[in-house]
Amino acid sequence: MSDLPTRPGSRVLRADDAARWIDGFAFIEAAHEEARCVRENSAQWLEQARAEGFEHARQEGAERAAALLAQTSAEVDRYLAGLETSLAELALGIARQVLGEIDERERLLRCTAQALAAFRQDQALTLHVPGTEVEGLRQHLAHAPLPLHSLSIEGDDQLEAGQARLGGPAGSVELGLEAQLDNLRRALLPLAEGDRDD
Repeated sequence: MSDLPTRPGSRVLRADDAARWIDGFAFIEAAHEEARCVRENSAQWLEQARAEGFEHARQEGAERAAALLAQTSAEVDRYLAGLETSLAELALGIARQVLGEIDERERLLRCTAQALAAFRQDQALTLHVPGTEVEGLRQHLAHAPLPLHSLSIEGDDQLEAGQARLGGPAGSVELGLEAQLDNLRRALLPLAEGDRDD
């Protein structure tokens, strides 16, 4: 546009030339106005496109964050469910280890004393143990400081080492370590016990 003249070549113009110059300036002014409108519209369109792009990206980010949060929540739930079972198994393992360090006869006598405390004192109770353990347990019972002297001990060939049953007129209870730990396991892990039986 710099090659175009900015004014007429002479001071005096003919009417035809003057009309052309006026039309030319009007045309240039219209072109400038159109260019301004195009720039303004382009700026508005660009700002609108940016806003739409940002909104789309924000929505997509929110959807991804929600999906990630749901996935993380599910993973935490699975971890905590496994942790509950692991903690119960750990507690049972520790109990087994601690109780395993106590002499078997002493452990059996302690379990029996606690069971006796739960029964009425005037009941006649019998401790059933494997036949091979009867004499040793009777000797150990004779020296026990626990109130177990009224207890009678009988052999039961169906019981294995470490098993014992305290019986009386009202019923009987298993006293062996494994039986007690199994009861504890069923109490701590009722669902896990059901899954194991399937």
